[in-house]
Amino acid sequence: MKSYSLQELNEHLRRVVALNAQDALWVRCEIAQLNESRGHYFMELVEKEETITAKASAILWMRSYNKLLREHGRGIRKVLKEGMEVMLKLKIEFHEVYGMQYYVEDIDTSFTLGKLALRKQAILEAFEKEGLLGKNTEVPLPTVLQKIAIISSENAAGYQDYLKQLEENVFGYQVDNRMFAAAMQGINVEEEILFQLNRIKKQKDKFDAVVIIRGGGAKLDLMAFDNEKISRVVADFPLPVLTGIGHDIDESILDRVAHTTLKTPTAAADFIINHNLFFENRIMQMGSELSFLAQEKIQEQIFVLQNIEQTLQWQTEIFLKDTLRQISLLENEMKQNAQSFFQKEEKNISNLEAIFEVLDPEKTLKRGFSLTSVDGKIIKSIKDLDVKKEIEIITQLSDGIIKSKTKK
Repeated sequence: MKSYSLQELNEHLRRVVALNAQDALWVRCEIAQLNESRGHYFMELVEKEETITAKASAILWMRSYNKLLREHGRGIRKVLKEGMEVMLKLKIEFHEVYGMQYYVEDIDTSFTLGKLALRKQAILEAFEKEGLLGKNTEVPLPTVLQKIAIISSENAAGYQDYLKQLEENVFGYQVDNRMFAAAMQGINVEEEILFQLNRIKKQKDKFDAVVIIRGGGAKLDLMAFDNEKISRVVADFPLPVLTGIGHDIDESILDRVAHTTLKTPTAAADFIINHNLFFENRIMQMGSELSFLAQEKIQEQIFVLQNIEQTLQWQTEIFLKDTLRQISLLENEMKQNAQSFFQKEEKNISNLEAIFEVLDPEKTLKRGFSLTSVDGKIIKSIKDLDVKKEIEIITQLSDGIIKSKTKK
């Protein structure tokens, strides 16, 4: 029975692989595990349906990784993540000692982007069914934006551009920005942004809005903002959320659920400035309208007062003329009444003088009359005398007095 040594077998397999896999092959798979050591990346690749149907190890040497960075940009780091579906160009080699080895020579980022696009679409459709798209737009935007919670990286150029745009606004608006630092790329994006959103939510009364900003980048650099968990929290956030995360064309899921989407951090700053400018212009317009209405009302009241003044002057003149006429009539009437009164009184006085002259005792006695008195009381009738007692009667004549007594 013919047999082979292990070395002979492995040499045979090496030749077979070398002959049949001279060129690198494009392979679809999922990165199940990824470890980095000294710039080299060691991967466990799998293919899954309900269970793992295939498994292999692969290596991306540092030299190849740097080459991919130059060709695809930093977005390549977004592809090299556990759980990511990728299209890798693998060079297959078999070594007598180390066995089968796969070496990564290239990555088709468009394949990963396509998978991400399908996943993004599925998330958007789910959000639409749940009523999350546009929900944050229902949160009222304050009339003036003054207190802003910023989620960004402190060292990001976009954040500095945002601050500069606000500080140099020609209107002199002051905006109080409070930084809530978070990673804008890398594996910590989800954890840190969710942590800061939760912090802001606990003190929501201190802020008018939240602004999430970062600089621009390739599609893969910005795919963190297609994160379902972050977007779900933003959609249901109690404050209006503004985004300025540097997309040139495409919108992220975060953009779709935010209250207002701006293309860049600078545009986010301009939005705040213009929003406040609109309020100031409205106030100035209202002030102008109020001034116009006040002037109009003043002129109207001046006209009314002039009419009242003229009416009062005319009525006063009529009243004075009427009053003077009545006074004149009263004066004439009083003169006539006084004259009539005096004439009447003069006549009465004359009559009284005649009566007094008739009744004057001296003149009466001279005409032959006399006065009889008893005990100082004038006697007018015999009945006034008490004939039962002795009395002294005094009779006064014009030229003397006669006294007489009567007996009982």
